[in-house]
Amino acid sequence: MFADARASADLGGFEGLTAALVYQLFVPLLLIAIGHGVFIREREENTLAPLLAQGVTGNELYAGKWIALAGVALALLLPLAMVSAAAIVRGETLLASLGVIGLYALYLFVWCGLILLVSAKVRSRALSLGVLALFWLASALIVPRMAVESASSAVPAPGKLETDLRMQAELRVVGDGHYAGAPQFLQLQANLLAQYDVDRVEDLPVNFRGVVAEAAEAGLTEVMNRFAEERMELEARQAQFAEYFGWLSPVVAVSAGSRALSGTDLATHHRFLREAEEVRFDFVQGLNRVHVEQLDYVVDINRSIDEEAQRRTRMSAENWNVLDEFSFQPAAADERLARAGAPLAMLFAWFLLVTAGGIHAARRMQP
Repeated sequence: MFADARASADLGGFEGLTAALVYQLFVPLLLIAIGHGVFIREREENTLAPLLAQGVTGNELYAGKWIALAGVALALLLPLAMVSAAAIVRGETLLASLGVIGLYALYLFVWCGLILLVSAKVRSRALSLGVLALFWLASALIVPRMAVESASSAVPAPGKLETDLRMQAELRVVGDGHYAGAPQFLQLQANLLAQYDVDRVEDLPVNFRGVVAEAAEAGLTEVMNRFAEERMELEARQAQFAEYFGWLSPVVAVSAGSRALSGTDLATHHRFLREAEEVRFDFVQGLNRVHVEQLDYVVDINRSIDEEAQRRTRMSAENWNVLDEFSFQPAAADERLARAGAPLAMLFAWFLLVTAGGIHAARRMQP
């Protein structure tokens, strides 16, 4: 739950820095530093007027500047391409890797268009840098925080204390599977005695304590899974609401798309939880089934008499082998691309918007 305090001190708070965060936050800053004065420099050096006088149109000048800045952006994508190639060698699909590269290329092209738009509209490098820095601040820090807070307000979720109290109340109705004498299991005991036509649990052909553990585990799991599904549904709705803020910030859009394509989004996390819980339940019920069928009831209730009794009631380690068989697999590449469709559409809309604005500004450009 808590980060390593020593790591935080050594890295100055950047212990969670990832390659995705570098491309989402810091590469745009580098592009801003490189390109914020591309048109302004032409004015300051008095080369813009001769270019326009020689018949170079504003659109041609814009296209040349865009190609140059986009070339820098593509060069900055080379490390990502190398990492993607390594991922393909290790088993990742080509489609997913190309999707990640394409997503970040489109994201950086959005920044290229925005930088050129601002540089074409203003006449001061300081003002251009200030406007772009302000947009970066809003897009990278303010809007994502607004998205989180707005999602929490729009789709409220009960707190942990409230949820725990509700869940514990229902779990008490199910009963404690470690106490076979609990009132919740009296009817189960009566049914078993009647089914096998015996008068005592010691005479049952199955271990009653194991039957209780098996029944209680099924009941407890049903309750806890229901609460988990309710929580995951709320989380999914919150994530979807927050994703809409990608229309206000390309950083929010690329972040959502990157998580979807790399298989680290909320949907994948929820699928992992469900599959892991299914394995856990089968594992525990397998142990309970061994308890029911292979462990004598009298031996079981006397397990603490001495070391020999404990040894007789100890299950074989082979029963744990099922845990080694669990292997979580990422979703197919086409499914991940489908989940990244909305963020990609947002980034494409941003690209069209800033490009259209830049072309319009270039057409009206004056020395």
